[in-house]
Amino acid sequence: MSSIPHTPDYHIPIVAFLNAIVRRIAETAAWLNVLLIGTILLQVVMRYGFKQGLVPLEELMWHLYAVAFMFGMAYAVTNDSHIRVDIVHMALPKSIQHLFEILGILLLLMPFLWIVFDHSLGWVAESFRVNEASQNPTGLPYRWLIKSVVPITTVLIFIAALARLIQEITLMLHLAKEPVDDTPGRVSMVRKMFKPQPIAKDDTTQGGQDQ
Repeated sequence: MSSIPHTPDYHIPIVAFLNAIVRRIAETAAWLNVLLIGTILLQVVMRYGFKQGLVPLEELMWHLYAVAFMFGMAYAVTNDSHIRVDIVHMALPKSIQHLFEILGILLLLMPFLWIVFDHSLGWVAESFRVNEASQNPTGLPYRWLIKSVVPITTVLIFIAALARLIQEITLMLHLAKEPVDDTPGRVSMVRKMFKPQPIAKDDTTQGGQDQ
């Protein structure tokens, strides 16, 4: 019987708190996909059933898709489910993996988010100032509403990235070897927010064995 070392899963309270904020908002925004499906069905019926395509419905479809996609990116960061190439990363020691993640977040992801956020504020402000609307006469008005999703979701992605950064730094420092926490008082309450806590798993296979 092979003995493969098991790396326990860890729960870091501050990371879970930040991720919960992002997930709650993103999961609520995900209901827009239901509205998107209904809009697509209505457009198909109008186009092929009544030979009449509606421009507002077409624009509403890509508006809804864009909003769901932007919020979905923030959700993907919380679950580490974005597309990545792990061929080299997987072969590295655990400490080096954490270091790569930290450097990637600090040097690539966060600067990119800041650039997008900074520029998007100007896009939204200008769109609101001129009351930007669709170039099609029968299209949707208030283009600034859809553009405002960019800075909002950028903030959510930043929060998710911050949670991931805290997680990687914490795990790199502990490396699954938790020291005895003998810090009393209020300081210990703060430390517990950043301390990895192994998630207990039921081991039913050894329930009848003597210790």
